[in-house]
Amino acid sequence: MNRGNYSDVENEDNFAEYMPEDEYGGESDLTHDALSLIGAYKGQRNSEDERHGFGKAILPNGDAYVGTYKNGKRHGRGQYRFVNGAIYQGCYREGLRNGKIVMVYNDKSKYEGYWVDNKKDGEGTFKFKNSDKFSGSWKSDMKHGSGTYTFCKTGAVLKGIWLNDKRVKNFQVFYPTSDGTGFTYRGTWDENELVAGKGYFVFGHLKCMQSGEYVENPFYENSENIELQNNICKSLWLSNEILPIICGMLPPLPKMRSVARARSSCDTSFLLADKMSEVDVAGSTMSGMEMYEHRDDLWAEMEEIKPESRLNMQEVDAKSSDSNDHHK
Repeated sequence: MNRGNYSDVENEDNFAEYMPEDEYGGESDLTHDALSLIGAYKGQRNSEDERHGFGKAILPNGDAYVGTYKNGKRHGRGQYRFVNGAIYQGCYREGLRNGKIVMVYNDKSKYEGYWVDNKKDGEGTFKFKNSDKFSGSWKSDMKHGSGTYTFCKTGAVLKGIWLNDKRVKNFQVFYPTSDGTGFTYRGTWDENELVAGKGYFVFGHLKCMQSGEYVENPFYENSENIELQNNICKSLWLSNEILPIICGMLPPLPKMRSVARARSSCDTSFLLADKMSEVDVAGSTMSGMEMYEHRDDLWAEMEEIKPESRLNMQEVDAKSSDSNDHHK
């Protein structure tokens, strides 16, 4: 039994969001704006001239953001579009991805689940570019904890434990067969994530199981032909015993204690609590100096956000305006 081949998670370093200095301060210094080429922004501001409330921004590198800001930082619900085609849609907390979200990468792989401070953290599902899928626990962008990995090509389903992106301890794999049934292998990984030691093939429809052991294949180690090594198994299955299914003999899946992690929902309470100036709420602001480096059609592209997201944004925007009217 060989280790299954599957894609690695996309390198998150390639999907760092652009953070212009402008989003962390005011924009009243026009000379500074011109030199830093901060991009373009339409939206609400607070009395300190910071982006605050609902707005749309095109960043100098071509990325775009539609969503809410708090005191100059992305905060609340928003959608960030990378110039390479990737899209993040979900929650922010003080400029960082936090909460339950969806991230579609430029190679069409997709993650749906929780993030904490710009890293996948908590329960989530990642669909890889080869259509394999991992559903389970994540920590700091790595598979960590109990999870299920589904191999698209074979339909095999692996259940086990991951620590820092590495498969460890006991596991089980279900292999479907063409007749609609299937069988399960229960065993353990070695330090190289290879099947090793004693294990069991369980045939539920036949009400029996085969016990045996995976040992090192001497032909693999002694082969000097790399092509031959790629076509033979590194381990050999040795067995001479067929038994009725005895559940007590099967290695159980290890139980991993769940770790309580911070959960962040889309915080938009600041839109109702913070009073914005009339001029900021009444109309969008735009500096001509901000726009000269950009084409008008970029704004049209930003209008293509999902209707549900657009509605949520508009509702928040309307509540914010109603709240301001109430406080006048």
